[in-house]
Amino acid sequence: MSAVTSAVTPREREIIGWMAEGKTAAEIGTILGISPITVNTHIANAKAKLGVFKETALVTAALRNGIIR
Repeated sequence: MSAVTSAVTPREREIIGWMAEGKTAAEIGTILGISPITVNTHIANAKAKLGVFKETALVTAALRNGIIR
């Protein structure tokens, strides 16, 4: 596992997984019991760690790097 991959937190990994299922930030927030703003913060942090700018690129990078299946 690369340093970038291991830098992604378990919560970020969980949120990316829900994104891959097509869930919105509001839906993910409801599922996890957190606010959509917090979800978006986790998404922004994960995008920075993986060096991507779009949410679709985040999911793709996570799949390619084995962060999610």
